[in-house]
Formats: sequence, structure tokens, C-alpha cells
Amino acid sequence: MQKRYLPITIVTAVLFLVAVGGYLAPAGSEGPPVRVLLENKGGKVILNHARHIDDMNGRCADCHHTSADDNNPPACGSCHVAKFDEAFKAGHQKTMDKRQCAACHHAGASIAKFNHAEHADDYTSGDCLSCHHDKDIEPEPQACANCHTDGADSRPSLRDAAHARCADCHEDLYKEGAVGCTRCHERKAEPAVEASYRACADCHTGPTDRLIPTTMTAYHDQCRGCHEKNGSGPFDDDACYQCHMK
Repeated sequence: MQKRYLPITIVTAVLFLVAVGGYLAPAGSEGPPVRVLLENKGGKVILNHARHIDDMNGRCADCHHTSADDNNPPACGSCHVAKFDEAFKAGHQKTMDKRQCAACHHAGASIAKFNHAEHADDYTSGDCLSCHHDKDIEPEPQACANCHTDGADSRPSLRDAAHARCADCHEDLYKEGAVGCTRCHERKAEPAVEASYRACADCHTGPTDRLIPTTMTAYHDQCRGCHEKNGSGPFDDDACYQCHMK
């Protein structure tokens, strides 16, 4: 009697394994994945990627925040790695998606958000010497770049000179790390072929792991922050079990 049901049992088991495999398998490279399996020491997370695309009305850039014009952006793990170490420094040029080079090497960054007139009125009360040199060095205030250039000489570069002056009033921005940069600077991710690749330390003095969050930090900040903002989905510290599977 048991042998009679053996073929049915085998077929059922095979169909079950195929179903599970199809559920967890990523979609082909032609489009975004339906589901994403996120490995984590706190337990695996299965992200229903297709549902999030619908919920966000296709606004991929809200999460893939450097890919505003890309309908099929690289996976988060392409830029946010588990650990920033010597191995990452040595090998990321080969392992990361070339489309994302300019997202970090943002040669087109500007200080478009800096409003000189606003600073003169609100921050210095007309006291230009709060930022500019006193009259012993320059009788009349002039543009910083007139003297401070990026050329190799004894004077500080424009970046170092400006930051040194700004730091006197804006200690809060430096405590914020890379986030504080966006208060004055506007990033412009240029096409990879036009980007100028320079070391992070040429502009950023903080450690790399504060410039680019690790995968765990990126997911937690992005997912939980959005859930909390919308008042739905898990975001409290006691709700980990709603995403993580042991």
C-alpha cells in the first residue's frame, strides 16, 4: 500500500523544491528581480522587490539613490559592501558595476547650495572678515579662488582654505560626516567615461566607512527610515523578527 503512494510522494517533493527554487531565484538580467535574498548575521531577509517597485510607483531612485535615470540599477551590494577593508580597496575597481563609478567619484560636485548673499546677511551680519582675511592680507574682500587655487604652491588649496574658515562656525556639519556635505555641496554623478577618478581622501577627511555605509547599515537606515516615515512596516528595534528569518 505504501509503495503505491511512493511515486506521488516523489513527484510532490520535486514540485515543492522547484517552487521554492523559483521563489528564491532572482529574475533574469533583462529586468529587476522579483525577490531578493539578503544574507545577514541576524537572519536571512527575503525582500519582495516587485511589491516595493509597485508601492514606490517605480521611483527606483528613492532607494537606488545614485541611479535616477537607470531603470535597471545595480544591486545595493554593488556599492554597499559588508566590510570596507584592504581587500575592498584593492579589488573594487573590478567587482563594482562600472555605471556606478561616478556615483562615488563625483567629479561634478559643486557648491551650488552655498548662497553668498545669505551668509553675508544671516551669518556674518555684514562682517566679511568672518570668512575673508583681514585688511593686512587683502584690503578689500575678494573671491577665495583668486588666491587659493588647486595648484601646488605654499598656500592652502581652495578646498582646505574654505573648509578651515567654514569649520569655525559650522562644527555641526563636521559632526554629521558625509551627510553634512550636502548642506552646501550638490553631487552630480557624471557618466563614467567623463568622471575624474581621484582618491576619496583628496576631498574627504573622514574614514571610508562613514562615506559609504556598509550593506547592513544602508539597508537598516533606508528601509527602517522609510517605514517609520510612512508609519507602516517594521522599524522599531523589537520588530526585527518581521524581516529576519532564523
